[in-house]
Amino acid sequence: MAPGCVCGAAGAGQIVQLNCDQVPGALKQIDAGNGQVAGVNANENIYTLYSGRWTQIPGSLSHISVGPGGFWGVNRNNNIYKLVGAEWVQTDGLLKQIDAGGAQFVSGANMNDDIFCLPEQATVSAKDGSALPWNNIAGKLKYYSCNTNNCWGVNSADDIYYRFSVTPSSCSGSRWQKVSGKLSMIEVGSDGSVFGVNSVGNAYQRY
Repeated sequence: MAPGCVCGAAGAGQIVQLNCDQVPGALKQIDAGNGQVAGVNANENIYTLYSGRWTQIPGSLSHISVGPGGFWGVNRNNNIYKLVGAEWVQTDGLLKQIDAGGAQFVSGANMNDDIFCLPEQATVSAKDGSALPWNNIAGKLKYYSCNTNNCWGVNSADDIYYRFSVTPSSCSGSRWQKVSGKLSMIEVGSDGSVFGVNSVGNAYQRY
């Protein structure tokens, strides 16, 4: 058992002590969703956790996400890939960060912090490099994460935002609400839990 992980409730000043099990291996980025776990290491090799062991997936990515929308990732050139069968297929568009946690839709931010999402039908059917109907969402974020019924993001100033009225067919939503606090990254779990990390590496969960 590794030392307990310490996280705080964002905006509440509450400290929570969690018991964490250390898993063998080293990754620079990790994502979990739909009962699966995937990540990339410092060399941009791709791994998934299978039967308690890390199994390498061919390819090279700088960021990966897994969820109801499948396995998606982006490489250092911001090219977007989807895992189709056992092969990474490049799709249309450019993103620096991608999230597959939506209800079979994907979302993310590009190198200019522009925000995009791909509706359910296009996400499911995407199989090659043909044009995709990416929806540009008003605003600027450096990181954007969704689950089946809500989306959260953070901008370059580490301000936190919540997106209203997001649905699988209308992934763009309706409006933003600024939420108190500062985070440099945020992730939404499939159960609606919201987690984040601030600029000095402290972890937070929203209650």
